[in-house]
Amino acid sequence: MDDFNWGAFLGITLGIICGLTGLWWGRRAAAKQRGLDERFDLIRTRARASSWFFLIIGTFFFFLLLLFGVKLSVAAVLGILLFIHLGSWAIFVLYYQAKL
Repeated sequence: MDDFNWGAFLGITLGIICGLTGLWWGRRAAAKQRGLDERFDLIRTRARASSWFFLIIGTFFFFLLLLFGVKLSVAAVLGILLFIHLGSWAIFVLYYQAKL
């Protein structure tokens, strides 16, 4: 493995660790303020369900690009789809928090 691969591996590993730490820390802070209730669960469930529609649209978009002969690497496509799914989930969480 060259330096670029080690950097990518380190970035992915640190990203997972920071994400899990942030999730744990956020849930702990919300529990202290009595924020983990039915409304919290409803918002997260609706946001997750809505973000799947964006993921499906993104997947069909990449299939269309494939039909038109556009060459993309698997890592790039998976990264973009992950970004679409997590990004739309975060946006829908904010939307449903403001709406409900």
